[in-house]
Amino acid sequence: MCIDGDVLELDIEIDLEEVKALHLFVKDRLEYIEEISLLRSSTGLPSTSALFSLLFCIKKMKPSIKIDLIDAASFDLESYGKLYWMRYE
Repeated sequence: MCIDGDVLELDIEIDLEEVKALHLFVKDRLEYIEEISLLRSSTGLPSTSALFSLLFCIKKMKPSIKIDLIDAASFDLESYGKLYWMRYE
């Protein structure tokens, strides 16, 4: 996890304890964060689905925030395939 100005950069492979720490970190600073981007390592596979849940909650609380995982129509998880989002606007 790295914050660069108003952009929060996250590793997609963070585990559950790191997601819990991220929740506490973001809770007080959400109004200052404008974008959340996911960094991929060699495998690029998520360790837990809790990160997805947290990102969706953040997007619901602050719809103006840019989250590349959610804003894209699909997200490639290499060996798992692609995730496609259903949007209701």
